Amino acid sequence: MVKEFWMKAQVFDEVSARMEEEELVRKDPKLKGKSREEMGLNKFTGTVIKSVLAGLKIIISRAHLAKLLGVEDYGKRIADYKSDIYYRQSIKKEL
Repeated sequence: MVKEFWMKAQVFDEVSARMEEEELVRKDPKLKGKSREEMGLNKFTGTVIKSVLAGLKIIISRAHLAKLLGVEDYGKRIADYKSDIYYRQSIKKEL
């Protein structure tokens, strides 16, 4: 089951959310300028991993992983270090 979950998993981030909105607006131009909720979409609260397992939609957030690992839910993504080249290079070296 775990293998099936990860084979179907997708990362849903800000770019994915924007693309989802743009696709709906392309299909129905009247939706332009409306919020995600007004378009009938779920509110975007942050990057998540989405998958379907045995017909159930499963969403894993950063908060879920933090709780599971018993750590605090804080930190930055590497992409957030746009201007801090030194820090980006250090992080990538560690990975």
